[in-house]
Amino acid sequence: MVSAALPEGSRLRDGVIALGNFDGFHRGHRLLIGTARRIAATRRPVAIMSVEPHPRQFFATPGTAPFRLATAAQKLRAAQGIGLGYLFQPAFDAEFAGLSPEAFIETVLHARLGVSHVVVGADFRFGAKRAGDCRLLADLCLRHDIGVTLVPLQGGFSSSAVRAALRAGDLEAACASLGRTWQVELVARPEVTQPGSLQGWALAPELIRPPAGRYLIRAEGKESVIDLTAEGCLMGASGPVPRWIEILARCR
Repeated sequence: MVSAALPEGSRLRDGVIALGNFDGFHRGHRLLIGTARRIAATRRPVAIMSVEPHPRQFFATPGTAPFRLATAAQKLRAAQGIGLGYLFQPAFDAEFAGLSPEAFIETVLHARLGVSHVVVGADFRFGAKRAGDCRLLADLCLRHDIGVTLVPLQGGFSSSAVRAALRAGDLEAACASLGRTWQVELVARPEVTQPGSLQGWALAPELIRPPAGRYLIRAEGKESVIDLTAEGCLMGASGPVPRWIEILARCR
């Protein structure tokens, strides 16, 4: 997997790259990746580019509610799970955020990565203050002989749709858009964590919080019911503590 630092002569040269946030790796994201794979066939490497932190996190003000569907570690795990060759994950900092659309194409896609084709969703924006749209992307890429493929938006297959469903506690709708169960990363809260138990563990702080209530979960292949607080803490659960769990349904 490729990270932010790319050596000279990177294996992404002449490759096909899909651009986006890839928060949650939902069905729309996998459509982008599938399109990139078809364009590359077996002759060119395939990659995705997804900055960290999420731009919304970078620009968020204190007190902003968590919104992410997956952590950076989950994104890497998902990429590995579908057999993706490369994940280019540059740091989204003030310097990167300030890149003009022209500078992004010239310095990142052309000079740094040397890709031959990019794949994006039809609503893709890029560059400082989201100034670049798909039309500008195509115009700028043409100058460097980089092909561009726009993938039409698919109804309901968006991170926004998944977030809306999770905020409403509608796991069925969220999983339908994701194309799988919602998997979350857990972190310990030392002040309340009980050894050998899920009690006191919580969703990673950047992850969206569904409504408080009882939920059916799966941990290491075993299903159980837990209470989830509004702060994302797991209560009333026992058993070994995995790093990841699946939240399957809200108990009515």
